[in-house]
Amino acid sequence: MEKSPQLLVYKASAGSGKTFTLSVEYIKHLIADPKAYRNILAVTFTNKATTEMKERILNQLYGIWIQDRDSDAYLKKIAADLQMEEDAVRTAAGKALHTIIHDYSRFRVETIDSFFQSVMRNLARELELGANMDIELSVGDVLNDAVDAMIEKLDRHSLVLYWLLEYIDERIANDKRWDVSKEIKRFGRNIFDEEYVAKGEKLRTKLKDKQAVTAYSKELKAIRDEALEQMKGFAEQFEGVLEVNGLVPNDLIRGASGISSYFKKLAAGKTGEDLRNKTVEDCLESPEKWSSKSSPNRDVICALAASELMPLLQTSEEFRPKNNRIINSCELILNHINNLRLLTNIDEEVRIQNQEHNRFLLSDTNALLHSLIREGDPSFVFEKIGSSIHTVMIDEFQDTSRMQWENFRLLLLEGLSQGADSLIVGDVKQSIYRWRSGDWQILNGLKGRIEAFPVNIQSLSTNYRSESNVIAFNNTFFTAACKVLSDWHVEETGVPCRELEDAYRDVCQESAKKMEKGFVQVNFVKEEAEETYTEATIRLLAGKVDELIASGVRMNDIAILVRKNKNIPPIADYFDKHTPYTIVSDEAFQLSASLAVSVMIDGLRYLANPGDRIAQARLAVNFQQEVMQRPVDINTVLLNNMDDYLPASFLLQQEALRMMPLYELLEKLFGIFELHRLEKQDAYLCAFFDAVTEYMQKHASELTSFLIYWDEKLALKTIPSGEIEGIRILSIHKSKGLEYHTVLLPFCDWTLETERGIPHLVWCSPDEEPFNELDILPVNYSKAMQASVFQKEFREEQLQLWVDNLNLLYVAFTRACKNLIIWSTPQASRTVAELLLKSLSCISGLSEEELTETPYECGELCLSEEKTAQAQGNRLNAAPQPIALHMESLEPDIEFRQSNRSADFIQDDEEDKSAEYIRQGELLHRLFSSIRIASDLPSAIEELMWEGILESEEKAEQIGKLAEWALRNPQVKGWYEEGWELYNECSILYHENGVMQTRRPDRVMIKDGKVVVVDFKFGKKKDVYRKQVEEYMQLLGAMGYTDIKGFLWYVFANELDEVTTND
Repeated sequence: MEKSPQLLVYKASAGSGKTFTLSVEYIKHLIADPKAYRNILAVTFTNKATTEMKERILNQLYGIWIQDRDSDAYLKKIAADLQMEEDAVRTAAGKALHTIIHDYSRFRVETIDSFFQSVMRNLARELELGANMDIELSVGDVLNDAVDAMIEKLDRHSLVLYWLLEYIDERIANDKRWDVSKEIKRFGRNIFDEEYVAKGEKLRTKLKDKQAVTAYSKELKAIRDEALEQMKGFAEQFEGVLEVNGLVPNDLIRGASGISSYFKKLAAGKTGEDLRNKTVEDCLESPEKWSSKSSPNRDVICALAASELMPLLQTSEEFRPKNNRIINSCELILNHINNLRLLTNIDEEVRIQNQEHNRFLLSDTNALLHSLIREGDPSFVFEKIGSSIHTVMIDEFQDTSRMQWENFRLLLLEGLSQGADSLIVGDVKQSIYRWRSGDWQILNGLKGRIEAFPVNIQSLSTNYRSESNVIAFNNTFFTAACKVLSDWHVEETGVPCRELEDAYRDVCQESAKKMEKGFVQVNFVKEEAEETYTEATIRLLAGKVDELIASGVRMNDIAILVRKNKNIPPIADYFDKHTPYTIVSDEAFQLSASLAVSVMIDGLRYLANPGDRIAQARLAVNFQQEVMQRPVDINTVLLNNMDDYLPASFLLQQEALRMMPLYELLEKLFGIFELHRLEKQDAYLCAFFDAVTEYMQKHASELTSFLIYWDEKLALKTIPSGEIEGIRILSIHKSKGLEYHTVLLPFCDWTLETERGIPHLVWCSPDEEPFNELDILPVNYSKAMQASVFQKEFREEQLQLWVDNLNLLYVAFTRACKNLIIWSTPQASRTVAELLLKSLSCISGLSEEELTETPYECGELCLSEEKTAQAQGNRLNAAPQPIALHMESLEPDIEFRQSNRSADFIQDDEEDKSAEYIRQGELLHRLFSSIRIASDLPSAIEELMWEGILESEEKAEQIGKLAEWALRNPQVKGWYEEGWELYNECSILYHENGVMQTRRPDRVMIKDGKVVVVDFKFGKKKDVYRKQVEEYMQLLGAMGYTDIKGFLWYVFANELDEVTTND
């Protein structure tokens, strides 16, 4: 019975062989059909992951084929799953590898972003996008340009100026900075948020009415003020009752801090739940609680309480929760409503800027494709982009956004409907990119069926990465942590947290290691009077590194993981000053860390501003000390004429240097300052000059602008660190997908929700009037949301934040192969520190006090093992060998020589007819190789004129007529019509006797499985030409094509000579 298609979902916990599983599934398709890769789309989230997956598939195909022992696990798994003999699998692997190598462009393993880019380019005509559309990756640059342009357009009659002034006044009233440029740009990033993108269209439509926000603000303020006045009325009544009866607040129990404080807070506009404390509860319960037993007015107060004060308090408490909800709802909306007006204007300005620059944001591709599929005809879209895609494989699915999934979902269903399986691999517990719109709930919600097709969910439950003790600790810890969080959820809501329990249901793993090894230690660091918590943690961290290295753990085997990048500099600084160990971080590999690059940048600064004495001094000191190796200090340079310490050629050529283009100027500075003398700078220099080239493609060669770009962006660009001896330090986010022998995790104390002082916006769509006037609203995440119309959104966001931060902890803990050592604090409430302490108490049986006094430990420390070099049977798996690189700047000796193309300007009147004949042939060859269809001919001729290749209109007309005459040949005419998949002047790569060779046919056309290869000739017929076309046909046959025809087109005779491989 034929197997029905299914969506196979692998839930792959950390270290469970996810890449192995994904590669096996891909290779299984290739073993069954060597050309299956043409119908498979495999997507990942990073370029690095894409490269790794491609390499893994090719490496293992080769390893299986050559019987490499390292590929035996793949071979056995594939043979068992496909029920094939191992020899048959090997043969099929070799054939698949050979086919892919000769058809590599159709081997589609790519990032989601690159896939959607190709989609947009294929649909450019339908979407009315420019042919030379530039896809912009950096939304930050676009946003800065848009905000700057919006501000530049302001005038005294501009509504935006009025809104800005309103916003500034509001900030000043709240004791905030009046300079709002950075704040606007920060808030402006929300136009790229998926929630805003999905619902922003309706909002923009409503806000076209420039008075809409003003009117809505007035309405909300009136509602808020009415609720506040009602609650203040209760306070006034309370004071009136006391006054009439000759009493003052201090006469009541506990005076001003007792029940009187409740009404005092109401008068001050406070209506929160914290008002209902034990004193209020007591006073609601009995009139006797209103007065102390020793009060001389006790009888009067108790009687007054029974008759008037208690009913007043009861009525106040009936209205307070309702009014508090109204007040909070209004305040939360009003907090950002002015920003919302500005946001729509920023959004509009971004669109204008993109249109003016023929630019399309990569972040917009998802949204545009989503709207096209949702509102248009999905079959049309996938006919353009996915008619050949039957199987979709998505890696790291937990990081997929809602919009991306809806786009991919249709592609999956299309493949399933054609009878092909698809595959998803992911792990909810490693979803840590929600700030990039990743939504773990999509993977969590995949159950049972996707429309009519079954979903087969399998869990990879064996951990091949970590030692048994580390796995056992993580199993018990995260099970306990989920219980603690669920208990907190019950305390706050009255119900358990089912989504969290589902997400971590498969957290427990089995160990692939037989021996019980591995070490875990958790330390709680207390704040002391003489040493802060931060100082103590860094000191203990350095001490632990001393201990580890003394015990036999190598530096290269240690990684320090941190939650925030801001923790890296103090750790690196302490290690630099107090230890002999090298700390390796991304910051150490920024371009700004390069001495050679810094010298060139200071040279630019000085040329752009000769009065910049700081840049001049740095330039002089670095040149003397580091380049020329002379013992000159900064004080000596500053006290003397700084020009004396700079190269004479630099001083003499300053004016000429300022006139040079940027790239040439940098090359000149490299030579003048003799930067080739500096060692270990070449990787930085290559990356720097590449970045400058990229910059020059989009920007003018102007020094000041480039220096701003350097300071804001380019200085932070990093180069690959490679294998450098030292202790790695990196953020938890960057550690995802990596593993380390020993993981040290200091400052394990971050908040479970939001950091104090850092606003966290939630996009809400309330459905209660009058708060639903606008379709979508930005609201600051805070406890106030609990008592507002945004309670549902608060609960959803709280759960998301808890999962985000628990997942960060999971990713950090599961990077450790052998040893895991953690430092936290016992004093932080509702943080991962408290979660850590309570969970450890559950699994260890020790009290929280005992854990803070003595470190929690399990297992014994694992030492580094000697790595023995093994002979590689698989050449594709061989480690890349570093190649020595040394950069020098050579002064070009430029001599003007006349171009052959302009020779016609100075030729004698007696022109050589043979040369003219050859020239015509060259021009026609160039034309026929550059056009797709016959109608492209005029534009191709115009381009040749623009380039100066055709020197006159007369010559252009002559060549044009000759080309049109040649294209009238009936068979040739069919080759230059729509419908062909075309390869003009494309090289075919192949190996011959171990050497890479290339062949380049003039034109290869493919349609309906048929291939036509054509070579243009402009002279006499020769047998060697036929052999050439035969060779092309044989190479195309080796690539898997079967129906191949070859032709020689003798253009001047307008004759076709068909070539067959049997000739």
